[in-house]
Amino acid sequence: MTKAELRKEFRQKRQLLTEQDIVIHSQAIAEHLILSALMASVNTLHVFLPIQKKKEVDMYEVIHKIKESYPQLKLVVSRSNPDTRRLTHYLLTDTTEIVENQWGIPEPVPETAPEIADAAIDAILIPLMAFDLTGNRVGYGMGFYDRFLSRCRPNVQKIGISFFEPVPLISDITSDDVPLTSCITPQEIWHFTH
Repeated sequence: MTKAELRKEFRQKRQLLTEQDIVIHSQAIAEHLILSALMASVNTLHVFLPIQKKKEVDMYEVIHKIKESYPQLKLVVSRSNPDTRRLTHYLLTDTTEIVENQWGIPEPVPETAPEIADAAIDAILIPLMAFDLTGNRVGYGMGFYDRFLSRCRPNVQKIGISFFEPVPLISDITSDDVPLTSCITPQEIWHFTH
């Protein structure tokens, strides 16, 4: 299937999720992450904050579990620049102020947190609509994450977060698409080699 077809299909699948489904699946994803070896060598973890109207994974639950299990970990969140389609990253602390942008994405207020360089990030939790058996992903189609991932260290962990299991194949992958190293679903963790 193409990215456009998958976006349509998975938007519909998400709309069928109940609030209880989102809570249960988000807790399962958080548990998989916390208990996995993925966190072993991570000092700085990039997370995303959920667009609730799009029924994304409740990352607040995931962040809470990370803080409980790995209190020494530095958490980082991004701010989108719609003109350049680039992300700028900021340390997420208890004093970081968060506001929604024009797309309903919760973002840090730059004046309330220090900026963090791409190269300082060890692992990235990545939002997505769908992913396939080889680790390719479908996002919302704006390219923010592909641009971000292409600027990171080659050994950065690229960890997708998905309510749903993989599709067999995304048919229209290009050289600009950056594949995942792993993806966490409520059922399991998928690992990919490239």
